[in-house]
Amino acid sequence: MLVFKYGALACLLLSLVVIWLVLRKPSLPPLEPTPDAAQSFTEKVTRLTVAHEQGLATEIRLTEAEINAQIEEGLKDHPPPDGAPGLKGARIHLEGDRLIALLTMNVKGRDVYVTVGGNVKFGDHSARLVPSEVRIGSLPVPASWVEGRIDMHMQVPDAISALRVENGELVVATQ
Repeated sequence: MLVFKYGALACLLLSLVVIWLVLRKPSLPPLEPTPDAAQSFTEKVTRLTVAHEQGLATEIRLTEAEINAQIEEGLKDHPPPDGAPGLKGARIHLEGDRLIALLTMNVKGRDVYVTVGGNVKFGDHSARLVPSEVRIGSLPVPASWVEGRIDMHMQVPDAISALRVENGELVVATQ
C-alpha cells in the first residue's frame, strides 16, 4: 500500500513539473529594438523587386530586427478574434544557419509558447523550416512529434531563386 502512495505522489509531482515547464516562457536573446527596422525591411524588398523587374540578379540580407518588425506589423494588422485561439505573437531569432521561431499562442485564455528551431530548406518556390528542436514552454518535445502536425512551409514569389539563413541573416536572392 505504501508503494502506491509514493507512486501517486511521484506522479503528482511529475505532472506539476510538466505543467510548470509547459507554461513557462522560454528565453531567447534580447531583441535589440531598431526604430527604422520596418522601413529598412520595406526598402530592401523594394530594391529586390526593382532589380528583378530590370532583369538583374541581386540578393538582400534581412536582419532579425527587420524580420521581427515586419511580423509585428502583420500581427497588428491581422489580430485573432477576441477569445479565439490563435497566434498572439511571433518572434524570429537567426543563429548561424538556423532559424528559431518563438510563437505565442492563446489557448483558453493562457499564453502558451512554442519554440521551433531548425534549418530552412528552399525548393520549388517554397521555403520550409525543417525542425530539429521543438519546445512547448520550456519542455523539450521530439521534433518528430510535430512533423506533419505544424505546417512550417510557405510559398514564395516565383522571382525568388534562393532563400537561406547565413551568418545570422536571412538571405533572399533573385535570378
